[in-house]
Amino acid sequence: MPRFLHKTNDLEGSIMVKTRRARSLAKRESRNFWLYTSPWIIGFVAFTAFPFLSSFILSFMQWDVLSPPKFVGIDNYVQLSQDKTYFWKDLNNTLYYALIGVPLTIILGLAVSVLLSKPIRGINFYRIVFYLPAVFGGVAVLKLWTYLLSPGTGDGMNPGLINAMLGWFGIQGPGWSQDPHWAKPAVLLVGLWGVGGSMMIWLPALASVPKDLLEAGEIDGANRFQRFWRITVPLITPAIFFQLTMGIIGSFQIFMEPVIMPGSSKTWTDSLMVVLFDNAFRFYKMGYASAIAWVIFIMIMLVTLVNLYFSRRWVYYESK
Repeated sequence: MPRFLHKTNDLEGSIMVKTRRARSLAKRESRNFWLYTSPWIIGFVAFTAFPFLSSFILSFMQWDVLSPPKFVGIDNYVQLSQDKTYFWKDLNNTLYYALIGVPLTIILGLAVSVLLSKPIRGINFYRIVFYLPAVFGGVAVLKLWTYLLSPGTGDGMNPGLINAMLGWFGIQGPGWSQDPHWAKPAVLLVGLWGVGGSMMIWLPALASVPKDLLEAGEIDGANRFQRFWRITVPLITPAIFFQLTMGIIGSFQIFMEPVIMPGSSKTWTDSLMVVLFDNAFRFYKMGYASAIAWVIFIMIMLVTLVNLYFSRRWVYYESK
Protein backbone atom coordinates (compact mmCIF):
# COMPACT_ATOMS: atom_id res chain seq x y z
CA MET A 1 0.00 0.00 0.00
CA PRO A 2 1.42 3.39 -0.94
CA ARG A 3 2.71 5.57 1.86
CA PHE A 4 0.33 8.44 1.13
CA LEU A 5 -2.63 6.08 1.68
CA HIS A 6 -1.31 5.24 5.15
CA LYS A 7 -1.09 8.96 5.92
CA THR A 8 -4.62 9.51 4.62
CA ASN A 9 -5.99 6.73 6.81
CA ASP A 10 -4.14 8.07 9.83
CA LEU A 11 -5.53 11.57 9.16
CA GLU A 12 -9.08 10.25 8.83
CA GLY A 13 -8.69 8.27 12.04
CA SER A 14 -7.38 11.33 13.86
CA ILE A 15 -10.31 13.42 12.59
CA MET A 16 -12.80 10.77 13.71
CA VAL A 17 -11.24 10.61 17.17
CA LYS A 18 -11.34 14.40 17.51
CA THR A 19 -14.95 14.43 16.28
CA ARG A 20 -15.96 11.83 18.86
CA ARG A 21 -14.17 13.79 21.58
CA ALA A 22 -15.90 17.01 20.51
CA ARG A 23 -19.30 15.28 20.54
CA SER A 24 -18.58 13.78 23.95
CA LEU A 25 -17.51 17.18 25.27
CA ALA A 26 -20.65 18.85 23.83
CA LYS A 27 -22.87 16.20 25.44
CA ARG A 28 -21.08 16.62 28.76
CA GLU A 29 -21.43 20.41 28.60
CA SER A 30 -25.10 20.09 27.67
CA ARG A 31 -25.68 17.70 30.56
CA ASN A 32 -23.88 19.99 32.99
CA PHE A 33 -25.86 22.98 31.71
CA TRP A 34 -29.21 21.32 32.43
CA LEU A 35 -27.89 19.95 35.72
CA TYR A 36 -26.74 23.35 37.00
CA THR A 37 -29.76 25.26 35.74
CA SER A 38 -32.36 22.69 36.80
CA PRO A 39 -32.84 24.18 40.33
CA TRP A 40 -33.71 27.55 38.81
CA ILE A 41 -35.90 25.99 36.11
CA ILE A 42 -37.78 23.85 38.64
CA GLY A 43 -38.24 26.84 40.93
CA PHE A 44 -39.40 29.04 38.06
CA VAL A 45 -41.94 26.47 36.85
CA ALA A 46 -43.22 25.65 40.35
CA PHE A 47 -43.30 29.14 41.86
CA THR A 48 -43.72 31.49 38.87
CA ALA A 49 -44.99 29.90 35.66
CA PHE A 50 -47.51 27.52 37.28
CA PRO A 51 -49.06 30.17 39.61
CA PHE A 52 -49.07 32.63 36.71
CA LEU A 53 -51.08 30.33 34.47
CA SER A 54 -53.22 29.06 37.35
CA SER A 55 -54.24 32.58 38.34
CA PHE A 56 -55.29 33.30 34.75
CA ILE A 57 -57.51 30.20 34.72
CA LEU A 58 -58.87 30.97 38.19
CA SER A 59 -59.83 34.48 37.09
CA PHE A 60 -62.66 32.83 35.13
CA MET A 61 -63.67 30.67 38.08
CA GLN A 62 -65.59 31.00 41.31
CA TRP A 63 -63.57 29.26 44.01
CA ASP A 64 -63.64 29.60 47.79
CA VAL A 65 -60.83 27.03 48.42
CA LEU A 66 -63.21 24.64 50.23
CA SER A 67 -65.45 23.75 47.28
CA PRO A 68 -64.48 22.78 43.71
CA PRO A 69 -63.91 25.66 41.26
CA LYS A 70 -66.90 26.67 39.15
CA PHE A 71 -66.52 28.26 35.73
CA VAL A 72 -68.26 31.66 35.56
CA GLY A 73 -66.73 33.14 32.42
CA ILE A 74 -65.99 36.86 32.64
CA ASP A 75 -68.31 37.46 35.58
CA ASN A 76 -65.38 38.29 37.87
CA TYR A 77 -64.20 40.99 35.49
CA VAL A 78 -67.72 42.37 35.09
CA GLN A 79 -68.16 42.46 38.86
CA LEU A 80 -64.78 44.15 39.15
CA SER A 81 -65.72 46.89 36.70
CA GLN A 82 -68.92 47.58 38.65
CA ASP A 83 -67.32 47.64 42.11
CA LYS A 84 -67.40 51.36 42.91
CA THR A 85 -67.17 50.77 46.66
CA TYR A 86 -63.68 49.27 46.77
CA PHE A 87 -62.01 48.61 43.42
CA TRP A 88 -62.37 52.03 41.80
CA LYS A 89 -61.53 53.89 45.00
CA ASP A 90 -58.49 51.69 45.56
CA LEU A 91 -57.46 52.21 41.93
CA ASN A 92 -57.71 55.97 42.49
CA ASN A 93 -55.50 55.63 45.59
CA THR A 94 -52.98 53.54 43.66
CA LEU A 95 -52.82 56.10 40.84
CA TYR A 96 -52.30 58.80 43.48
CA TYR A 97 -49.31 56.90 44.86
CA ALA A 98 -47.94 56.51 41.32
CA LEU A 99 -48.55 60.03 39.97
CA ILE A 100 -47.55 61.90 43.14
CA GLY A 101 -45.24 59.53 44.97
CA VAL A 102 -42.98 58.45 42.10
CA PRO A 103 -41.98 61.97 40.91
CA LEU A 104 -41.42 63.08 44.52
CA THR A 105 -39.25 60.04 45.18
CA ILE A 106 -37.18 60.63 42.04
CA ILE A 107 -36.71 64.36 42.67
CA LEU A 108 -35.87 64.01 46.36
CA GLY A 109 -33.62 60.99 45.82
CA LEU A 110 -31.72 62.77 43.06
CA ALA A 111 -31.38 65.94 45.15
CA VAL A 112 -29.98 63.99 48.11
CA SER A 113 -27.61 62.08 45.82
CA VAL A 114 -26.31 65.31 44.26
CA LEU A 115 -25.48 66.62 47.72
CA LEU A 116 -23.85 63.33 48.70
CA SER A 117 -21.73 63.25 45.53
CA LYS A 118 -19.67 66.22 46.71
CA PRO A 119 -16.09 65.45 47.82
CA ILE A 120 -16.35 66.77 51.38
CA ARG A 121 -14.92 65.49 54.63
CA GLY A 122 -16.95 62.69 56.20
CA ILE A 123 -18.99 62.06 53.03
CA ASN A 124 -19.04 58.30 53.68
CA PHE A 125 -20.64 58.88 57.07
CA TYR A 126 -23.38 61.03 55.54
CA ARG A 127 -24.02 58.43 52.86
CA ILE A 128 -24.43 55.74 55.50
CA VAL A 129 -26.82 57.92 57.50
CA PHE A 130 -29.04 58.59 54.48
CA TYR A 131 -28.93 54.96 53.35
CA LEU A 132 -29.86 53.44 56.73
CA PRO A 133 -33.63 54.16 56.43
CA ALA A 134 -33.68 51.90 53.37
CA VAL A 135 -32.25 49.09 55.52
CA PHE A 136 -34.42 49.57 58.60
CA GLY A 137 -37.79 48.94 56.99
CA GLY A 138 -40.70 46.65 57.64
CA VAL A 139 -43.57 46.51 60.07
CA ALA A 140 -41.64 47.80 63.10
CA VAL A 141 -40.63 51.04 61.37
CA LEU A 142 -44.15 51.57 60.03
CA LYS A 143 -45.58 51.16 63.53
CA LEU A 144 -43.08 53.73 64.72
CA TRP A 145 -44.29 56.12 62.03
CA THR A 146 -47.86 55.46 63.17
CA TYR A 147 -46.96 56.86 66.58
CA LEU A 148 -44.95 59.74 65.09
CA LEU A 149 -47.92 60.77 62.94
CA SER A 150 -50.53 60.33 65.63
CA PRO A 151 -52.87 63.36 65.31
CA GLY A 152 -53.80 63.30 69.01
CA THR A 153 -57.34 64.46 68.30
CA GLY A 154 -59.14 61.59 70.00
CA ASP A 155 -60.13 61.36 73.64
CA GLY A 156 -57.06 60.81 75.77
CA MET A 157 -54.75 60.60 72.74
CA ASN A 158 -51.43 62.38 72.87
CA PRO A 159 -50.20 63.96 69.65
CA GLY A 160 -47.31 62.31 67.88
CA LEU A 161 -43.85 63.79 67.79
CA ILE A 162 -44.40 65.59 64.48
CA ASN A 163 -47.63 67.31 65.54
CA ALA A 164 -46.12 68.06 68.95
CA MET A 165 -43.13 69.79 67.30
CA LEU A 166 -45.48 71.76 65.05
CA GLY A 167 -47.41 72.79 68.17
CA TRP A 168 -44.25 74.32 69.64
CA PHE A 169 -44.40 76.88 66.83
CA GLY A 170 -48.13 77.46 67.19
CA ILE A 171 -49.00 75.36 64.13
CA GLN A 172 -52.01 73.07 64.27
CA GLY A 173 -50.80 69.72 62.98
CA PRO A 174 -52.84 67.87 60.35
CA GLY A 175 -55.11 64.98 61.19
CA TRP A 176 -52.97 62.53 59.19
CA SER A 177 -54.75 59.15 59.19
CA GLN A 178 -57.95 60.66 60.64
CA ASP A 179 -58.24 63.23 57.87
CA PRO A 180 -59.24 62.07 54.35
CA HIS A 181 -57.09 64.83 52.83
CA TRP A 182 -53.95 63.83 54.76
CA ALA A 183 -54.24 60.04 54.97
CA LYS A 184 -52.60 59.35 51.59
CA PRO A 185 -49.89 62.03 52.04
CA ALA A 186 -49.02 60.30 55.32
CA VAL A 187 -48.43 57.05 53.42
CA LEU A 188 -46.27 58.88 50.88
CA LEU A 189 -44.29 60.58 53.64
CA VAL A 190 -43.26 57.22 55.02
CA GLY A 191 -42.12 56.15 51.55
CA LEU A 192 -40.08 59.33 51.08
CA TRP A 193 -38.28 58.60 54.33
CA GLY A 194 -36.39 55.80 52.55
CA VAL A 195 -35.30 57.65 49.40
CA GLY A 196 -31.68 57.20 50.46
CA GLY A 197 -31.82 53.68 49.05
CA SER A 198 -31.91 55.10 45.53
CA MET A 199 -28.37 56.42 46.03
CA MET A 200 -27.15 53.06 44.74
CA ILE A 201 -28.44 54.12 41.31
CA TRP A 202 -27.97 57.89 41.39
CA LEU A 203 -24.39 58.12 42.66
CA PRO A 204 -22.83 55.94 39.92
CA ALA A 205 -24.90 57.79 37.31
CA LEU A 206 -23.70 61.17 38.58
CA ALA A 207 -20.11 59.94 38.74
CA SER A 208 -20.28 58.84 35.09
CA VAL A 209 -20.90 62.40 33.84
CA PRO A 210 -17.66 63.57 32.12
CA LYS A 211 -16.06 66.40 34.07
CA ASP A 212 -14.67 67.99 30.91
CA LEU A 213 -18.24 68.68 29.71
CA LEU A 214 -19.07 70.39 33.01
CA GLU A 215 -15.85 72.41 32.81
CA ALA A 216 -16.64 73.38 29.22
CA GLY A 217 -20.08 74.57 30.28
CA GLU A 218 -18.55 76.61 33.10
CA ILE A 219 -16.10 78.21 30.67
CA ASP A 220 -19.02 79.10 28.37
CA GLY A 221 -20.64 80.98 31.24
CA ALA A 222 -23.27 78.46 32.33
CA ASN A 223 -24.14 78.72 36.01
CA ARG A 224 -24.44 75.73 38.34
CA PHE A 225 -28.14 75.11 37.67
CA GLN A 226 -27.70 75.42 33.91
CA ARG A 227 -24.83 72.92 33.96
CA PHE A 228 -26.93 70.51 35.96
CA TRP A 229 -30.05 70.89 33.81
CA ARG A 230 -28.37 71.05 30.38
CA ILE A 231 -25.49 68.61 30.89
CA THR A 232 -25.95 66.37 33.93
CA VAL A 233 -29.65 65.56 33.57
CA PRO A 234 -29.49 64.48 29.88
CA LEU A 235 -26.52 62.22 30.65
CA ILE A 236 -28.26 60.48 33.57
CA THR A 237 -31.58 59.95 31.77
CA PRO A 238 -30.99 56.14 31.69
CA ALA A 239 -30.95 56.17 35.49
CA ILE A 240 -34.04 58.42 35.55
CA PHE A 241 -35.82 56.04 33.18
CA PHE A 242 -34.90 53.04 35.34
CA GLN A 243 -36.06 54.74 38.54
CA LEU A 244 -39.27 55.90 36.87
CA THR A 245 -40.10 52.43 35.56
CA MET A 246 -39.31 50.64 38.81
CA GLY A 247 -41.10 53.33 40.82
CA ILE A 248 -44.31 52.95 38.80
CA ILE A 249 -44.20 49.17 39.13
CA GLY A 250 -43.58 49.48 42.87
CA SER A 251 -46.41 51.99 43.33
CA PHE A 252 -48.89 49.55 41.77
CA GLN A 253 -47.65 46.92 44.23
CA ILE A 254 -47.70 49.04 47.39
CA PHE A 255 -49.17 46.98 50.20
CA MET A 256 -47.47 47.17 53.58
CA GLU A 257 -47.84 50.92 54.16
CA PRO A 258 -51.64 51.07 53.66
CA VAL A 259 -52.10 47.95 55.79
CA ILE A 260 -49.99 49.11 58.74
CA MET A 261 -50.98 52.80 58.47
CA PRO A 262 -54.61 52.76 57.31
CA GLY A 263 -56.86 55.79 57.40
CA SER A 264 -59.85 55.98 59.70
CA SER A 265 -61.69 54.75 56.63
CA LYS A 266 -59.72 52.10 54.72
CA THR A 267 -60.99 53.47 51.43
CA TRP A 268 -58.85 56.57 52.02
CA THR A 269 -55.56 54.69 51.76
CA ASP A 270 -56.11 51.11 50.51
CA SER A 271 -54.35 50.15 47.29
CA LEU A 272 -55.21 47.53 44.70
CA MET A 273 -52.88 45.06 46.39
CA VAL A 274 -54.82 45.45 49.64
CA VAL A 275 -58.19 44.72 48.01
CA LEU A 276 -56.57 41.76 46.25
CA PHE A 277 -55.26 40.42 49.56
CA ASP A 278 -58.60 40.92 51.32
CA ASN A 279 -60.56 39.08 48.65
CA ALA A 280 -58.07 36.21 48.49
CA PHE A 281 -57.22 35.58 52.14
CA ARG A 282 -60.05 37.19 54.12
CA PHE A 283 -63.09 36.44 51.98
CA TYR A 284 -61.56 33.45 50.09
CA LYS A 285 -62.81 34.72 46.74
CA MET A 286 -59.85 33.32 44.83
CA GLY A 287 -61.36 33.76 41.39
CA TYR A 288 -62.21 37.41 42.01
CA ALA A 289 -58.77 38.03 43.52
CA SER A 290 -57.12 36.43 40.48
CA ALA A 291 -59.08 38.78 38.22
CA ILE A 292 -57.79 41.74 40.24
CA ALA A 293 -54.23 40.38 39.94
CA TRP A 294 -54.52 40.17 36.16
CA VAL A 295 -55.95 43.68 35.93
CA ILE A 296 -52.98 44.95 37.94
CA PHE A 297 -50.59 42.98 35.71
CA ILE A 298 -52.12 44.37 32.51
CA MET A 299 -52.00 47.95 33.83
CA ILE A 300 -48.36 47.59 34.86
CA MET A 301 -47.47 46.06 31.48
CA LEU A 302 -49.25 48.80 29.52
CA VAL A 303 -47.71 51.62 31.54
CA THR A 304 -44.26 50.03 31.21
CA LEU A 305 -44.62 49.61 27.44
CA VAL A 306 -45.79 53.22 27.02
CA ASN A 307 -42.89 54.41 29.15
CA LEU A 308 -40.48 52.30 27.11
CA TYR A 309 -41.89 53.66 23.83
CA PHE A 310 -41.58 57.31 24.80
CA SER A 311 -38.15 56.77 26.35
CA ARG A 312 -36.69 56.84 22.83
CA ARG A 313 -37.49 60.55 22.71
CA TRP A 314 -35.79 61.63 25.92
CA VAL A 315 -33.39 58.92 27.15
CA TYR A 316 -29.80 59.37 25.97
CA TYR A 317 -27.37 56.45 25.76
CA GLU A 318 -23.68 57.00 25.12
CA SER A 319 -23.59 54.13 22.63
CA LYS A 320 -25.92 56.05 20.28
